[in-house]
Amino acid sequence: SCSNKRNLNFNCLLMLAPPEVLDSVVVHELCHLKEMKHSKQFYAEVLRVFPNYWRCHDWLEEHGKIIVARMTGA
Repeated sequence: SCSNKRNLNFNCLLMLAPPEVLDSVVVHELCHLKEMKHSKQFYAEVLRVFPNYWRCHDWLEEHGKIIVARMTGA
């Protein structure tokens, strides 16, 4: 996440994702330093820096809950 104070925070479980997925999350949060809202301009910047963003986003959507459940027993 990116706070209003421009602090970036990352869940440690991201290290269990493929490196490209982790990179996509880092780029996503860094782009919030330029544009806080998920606007068209925000996603244009994300895609400019990381063209494969949506593929990684979809991977995380599909596998993220599985990783959390496996690590937390939820």
